[in-house]
Amino acid sequence: MVETAKANGLEIYTYLEYLLLYMPDCDWQNHTEDLDDLMPWSEVVQTECKKR
Repeated sequence: MVETAKANGLEIYTYLEYLLLYMPDCDWQNHTEDLDDLMPWSEVVQTECKKR
């Protein structure tokens, strides 16, 4: 997970914090497509966690 975040130019700590904040609210066990929004290449994650 960390290496994928690095490869996508994200701040690692910010990305992990983002996952811990939003993943519990995601019903990924029943809707695996919801995980797409948490992937390091998603537009939302790129906006929130990109290295500046």
